[in-house]
Amino acid sequence: MKEFLQDYNMVFAMAAMGCFTIMMKSIASVIYYRLLCQSEQMGTTRNKYMRAVSGKFIASYKLKREVHNVSCTVDRCLYNMRIMGISVISWKNIGIYGITAEILMFSISIVGGLYYSLTMDWFIINSVTAGITVIILAASEILFQLHRKYRLLQLQMVDYMENILKPKLEKEYLRPEETRKYQLEYFNLDEGTEEKEEEYHESEEQKEDIEEEAAPSMEQLKLLEEIMEEYLTD
Repeated sequence: MKEFLQDYNMVFAMAAMGCFTIMMKSIASVIYYRLLCQSEQMGTTRNKYMRAVSGKFIASYKLKREVHNVSCTVDRCLYNMRIMGISVISWKNIGIYGITAEILMFSISIVGGLYYSLTMDWFIINSVTAGITVIILAASEILFQLHRKYRLLQLQMVDYMENILKPKLEKEYLRPEETRKYQLEYFNLDEGTEEKEEEYHESEEQKEDIEEEAAPSMEQLKLLEEIMEEYLTD
């Protein structure tokens, strides 16, 4: 262990951890960019998690059950959403995990240096390396903005569910009479026109009833056929 620390292997390990964290944050940035593009077109998205949450909404309203807390439903969708086996929430916290790992490695290195009574130059090199790495990881959040992208993804999904899908389903399954009233007002149809439409439908139904009454029954047709056969045989 002493040789491992004296050869500055822990310094290289901290630098490698910083590079690995930057790489993972760049991958997370690409993932969030694709998710944001899909959330802008929630109606036609191919993401199975977004389609699943939309399907739950539709199924609930078909059963005449209104969804009250849309944000909670979206949060559960994001909690269960996994990309490359890692949850979306964990992707946005990659930087935090990297900084935590750096601090842990630095602490182990310092404790080992004190235990083996290493030189002051060794402590300075370890401290400078850990400090620079942590600063770079913290500054990379300004570049990648993973937490902001996650929040934007959440807002776009809630916006679609709350302001587009939910009103549509409510009009279609919960309040169809209000939809009919809105259509009448939108197309400038007054009450007289609506009454005329009802009278027209009633008159059509009356015509059908009259036609059915006027149409001969099967028994009358059979009786007419028998009379014609007797008349022809005579």
